[in-house]
Amino acid sequence: MIVFLSFSLRLAAFPLGCTFLAGQVPSMREIVDRFDAAQAKIDTLQAPFTLSIKRAMLQTPSITKGTFYLSGSNFAHFAFLPPEDLIIHVTDKAFVSYMPGSKKGEMKKTGVAKSISRKSLGLGQRLSYFSDFFKLEASEPKDKPGTLMVTLTPRSISFKKKMEKIQVWIDRETYLPKSLTWIERGGDVWSMELGTIQTNRAIQASVLNFAVPAGTQMQSGFSFFSAKNN
Repeated sequence: MIVFLSFSLRLAAFPLGCTFLAGQVPSMREIVDRFDAAQAKIDTLQAPFTLSIKRAMLQTPSITKGTFYLSGSNFAHFAFLPPEDLIIHVTDKAFVSYMPGSKKGEMKKTGVAKSISRKSLGLGQRLSYFSDFFKLEASEPKDKPGTLMVTLTPRSISFKKKMEKIQVWIDRETYLPKSLTWIERGGDVWSMELGTIQTNRAIQASVLNFAVPAGTQMQSGFSFFSAKNN
């Protein structure tokens, strides 16, 4: 998976063959172990997604759909469906947005490995990574049966200034994420729902070898997360 920092939380081994009954919430340590073990087994992942962005100053959220691809530590790729004319490609070196219809794009060179932000949407990250920066709490949500919800509350003042909390819904059988929500201090809410997840399957060449076509008008920056675009 995309590696954001090279450190690990040393936890006692947990038997992955064990299952939990409905209504029984495992300990946070058990959830972290199982979630990270599931992530470690994945070389590639692809799933349909629905992204909902609710701005604090707007009543109606913007909703877009597409397919999400993840390839080891190589890239995360978001291919949006029409009418959205957009592809987002994230590596450990740069954020790239590309609009095929208008042949325009943006690129911002950045160290993804050195930050936590909603720009990665939490996808591909291990829960143990967050433990130094957030307080982790687990619960069983009534509105999403078959899942566990992990709520991450920021510990440091710098993170508290930017975000209120992150919520991750985890499938109780696969221990893979089903949805993620970022709630920012200013009131903006970013939510991503994942459909059926396919793991360790070949990714199509157009995604695997993605490159912005020659002749594309590229600008420096990455404006997808700015309020004016949503």
